[in-house]
Amino acid sequence: MRRLLILLAFLAVMAGAGVLIYPQVRAWHHLRAAREESQRYHNAQVIRHLHICREVWPHDRDVLLLATRAARRAEVYEDSERLLSKYQEVWGTDDAFSFEHLLLAAERRVDQVADLCWSYLDKGHADPDLLLEALTRGYLRQYRYGQARMCLERWKQMQPDNPQAFYLEGLFLLDHLRVTSKAVDSYRHALELDPDHEEARLGLAVALLMSKDYPRALQEFEHLLQCQPDNLRVQVGLAECRDGLGETAEAVRIVDDVLAQQPQFASALSLRGQLALKNGQWAEAENWLRQALRRNPMDHRAHYSLILCLEQDGREDEAREQRRKLQQMENDVERFHDIVTKEIAQRPTDPSLHCALGQLLLRAGRREEGLRWLQSALRLDPNYAPARQAVEEYQKKHESEPRSFSRER
Repeated sequence: MRRLLILLAFLAVMAGAGVLIYPQVRAWHHLRAAREESQRYHNAQVIRHLHICREVWPHDRDVLLLATRAARRAEVYEDSERLLSKYQEVWGTDDAFSFEHLLLAAERRVDQVADLCWSYLDKGHADPDLLLEALTRGYLRQYRYGQARMCLERWKQMQPDNPQAFYLEGLFLLDHLRVTSKAVDSYRHALELDPDHEEARLGLAVALLMSKDYPRALQEFEHLLQCQPDNLRVQVGLAECRDGLGETAEAVRIVDDVLAQQPQFASALSLRGQLALKNGQWAEAENWLRQALRRNPMDHRAHYSLILCLEQDGREDEAREQRRKLQQMENDVERFHDIVTKEIAQRPTDPSLHCALGQLLLRAGRREEGLRWLQSALRLDPNYAPARQAVEEYQKKHESEPRSFSRER
């Protein structure tokens, strides 16, 4: 009997120890996986692994650094800065902190640190890919396409088998230059080099969808859904493919499920309105589309679909006003594209171009970027009246609002 009691007590102690040890072992496994995935630029996978690690080790050195880098790559810069500040509080300003701080600055304020980054590259820095990645993203954020292309070309020469370089090239071609077919090629090459690169696969899926290649886009979105079942953007893409293939009822079902999870998800609202329009449900379509445009005023298809709704309802005056807004938006997009792809390369220090970019971005709701370009115009010419007037008008209009606008990107 005594031996049985001792055995039971021993088993109870071991069970208690297992309860305490298991979370540590589990976190260690996910941290090791996060390190490996980060080295392969698998940002979505890194974020999933770190979610476990941060619950157990919120102040761990590697966890904080990896989380900082993942937030930066996801362009959630406020989180990246916050995590880096927490690292500094706990671990100080060591070399790892200084390098990650430089990478973050390269993406957010590339002009301030570009020379230092290039000097590191010229001296053979141990992590040239991280420097070129941050510089490329930083130049793209400022629409400096010549410098971004130079970074990508140098990167591909140094590391011709690096999938991240081809992923960012696809991003550049699709989101900035609107060259869909070449973007498809870049994304495909990234996936040939690394089939597990989920961001490249999402880019390819979107590019195929924009090309109306619905069967192949559907394959990519279905593949992604297995990896990212909670990604609402993937679900909306899947619904759009179904609609493009004539499966409208299934598309409605998917979008309704997305809106049940997040009622204000802009792309789902827009697609739901377009589907209602296709089904002749004018009032319902108008409701969905107006909600979508409140969330994303630059949604071209939502604007056009709303015009069709208004015309079907005989509201010609409202339809004309919407056409005017749509035409203004299209003109702005074309003007913006001309400046960033042609004119600013020829006249990089012309304050009128910087001012025009700022005004176009403000009209598009991209406030942080718009203000940055207006301020750039004033640095070039402190007396440039149009830029000064635009800043003053903006401040007057938004003086009661919070000053942080970066989440509107």
